[in-house]
Amino acid sequence: MSVNKSAKSLLINTLVSRDINEPHRAATALELFYDLIYVVAIASLAAEFHHALSQWHHVGHAVSMYIAIFFCIWWPWNTYTWFASAYDTDDAMFRLSSFAQMTGVILIAVGVKSAFEDNNFLIMMVGYVIMRVPYILMWLKVAFDDVDGRPAAIRYAVGVFLVQIAWSLSIIFFQNWYIFIALLCCELLIPYIAEHAMARGQNTKYHYEHIEERLGLLTIIVLGESILAVVYAFKHVVEQFSADLLTLGLSAILILFSMWWLYFDDKVEDHLADQKKTFIWGYGHFFIYGFATAVGVLISVNVDVLANTAEISANTAIIGLSLMIAGYLVSVWLCHDFLLEKKGAQLYELLVLAVVVIGIAYIFNSVLMISIAFVAMNAIRLARDHNQSTSVNT
Repeated sequence: MSVNKSAKSLLINTLVSRDINEPHRAATALELFYDLIYVVAIASLAAEFHHALSQWHHVGHAVSMYIAIFFCIWWPWNTYTWFASAYDTDDAMFRLSSFAQMTGVILIAVGVKSAFEDNNFLIMMVGYVIMRVPYILMWLKVAFDDVDGRPAAIRYAVGVFLVQIAWSLSIIFFQNWYIFIALLCCELLIPYIAEHAMARGQNTKYHYEHIEERLGLLTIIVLGESILAVVYAFKHVVEQFSADLLTLGLSAILILFSMWWLYFDDKVEDHLADQKKTFIWGYGHFFIYGFATAVGVLISVNVDVLANTAEISANTAIIGLSLMIAGYLVSVWLCHDFLLEKKGAQLYELLVLAVVVIGIAYIFNSVLMISIAFVAMNAIRLARDHNQSTSVNT
């Protein structure tokens, strides 16, 4: 009897909010497995974006498509991650729901090429629907099981359902960028409406240490995609050695390592109890992920330029890379330095570095100098933190 009872419990558990003070809560094996699927989707998008920029075909269209598709990849991951932080029961129903959403990501990855090249979003729409339906059902189960979380859960479920219907109809019958932007804004408003309408103390309970780890893991994934660009650079160094390619490869390594260092240099967990800061931090990561992935793409484009396989000019490629790096720096500033309310010059360090990076690209056209500026900023911040720690201890 005990075995049957245990099996039944594993099949379907009551969805109630998890303990927000649970110690040492780390990402689960299912969450890590879930993240791996996104490696494929982001890599597919990066490959299409790389090709479009390198060949300099319809750049404006390529950039807009990159932003739109990246949102379609990031947003379901983001909403799943926050839900799992509050209601991960690890029963069979939750696992199957996660698997269904992972299947949708695979279809999105398959549909990236046709969406990018032919504006055909049908495959991506099917994948997106497959991802969102289980998410709606899980919120409905929260509404059934969790009395305290019921109002917010109903708002989430109804909001996502209505927007999903609108997405599907728009793609089938009336594709339009204005409609897309409007629906994108509706998607972003759903969590705000669901949580903001709640009385103080009745909002969905999230484990902020766990959330910070989860968003950090996706940061590692997108930086990992950029590491592929470094491999691409050194592959060309081996095949057709040149000092310029070697310098670009080494500079790219320094840039990516510095990007990782800057992101993981601070912890914001203690500041996320403020709902306004939570929304800025959570939504701000869209830009961190998008720019970090684009940095890798532009590194690959610069490799193509030096290998004489690109139609884009060297100056344009380096300036493009600098703009993506600057965007990443501003995004990290928004999610870290700004939210942490750093004082004085510390508050503006990353913004200054962003300006310096763009200036170097325009004046010197040097990726090496950009990497040196990155390393110098990390050294300055490391030395200051060491001095502050020493003064506190003494």
